[in-house]
Amino acid sequence: MNKLLILLLLSTFLFSCAEKTPFDKGEPAPSFVTTDVEGNSQTIEKHTKNGKVVMLYFWADWCPTCKQEFPETQDYYQKLQKEGLEILAINVKQPKEASEKFKEQFGATFPMLIDADGKISDLYKVEELPTNFFIDEEGKIIRKIVGWVSEQQAEVILKQQK
Repeated sequence: MNKLLILLLLSTFLFSCAEKTPFDKGEPAPSFVTTDVEGNSQTIEKHTKNGKVVMLYFWADWCPTCKQEFPETQDYYQKLQKEGLEILAINVKQPKEASEKFKEQFGATFPMLIDADGKISDLYKVEELPTNFFIDEEGKIIRKIVGWVSEQQAEVILKQQK
């Protein structure tokens, strides 16, 4: 009986100490303020309050997958933007010039945000690139995807929110 009580108390203690992460579905997306390559102030709230589903797309120019997927991401952004998808491409720990070069090279029309000091990627605990977070119109996490996000995945997530 004593062992059972100790086990129960230990389980309760461990469960209560479990830390929620910003990746839990339904949790508020961590707020940030940064600028885009044009120098405009950008926040997650600026985009979610417009009733859009926001895809935070963490990338870097040294990431081979990011280079491969950028053209496809631009293509489906053109289509799905009309249906309520906003993509915020966040360049992780690189200078503004890296984003400017990618924007020009791939003709990106979605906002290219600067995270030169890594504060935003640290806030979202990004460990691999690319990493993507989908945020609903209330500013809550819908889903985290590490790796390439296809048009079909983005479409399904967007339709589930409408």
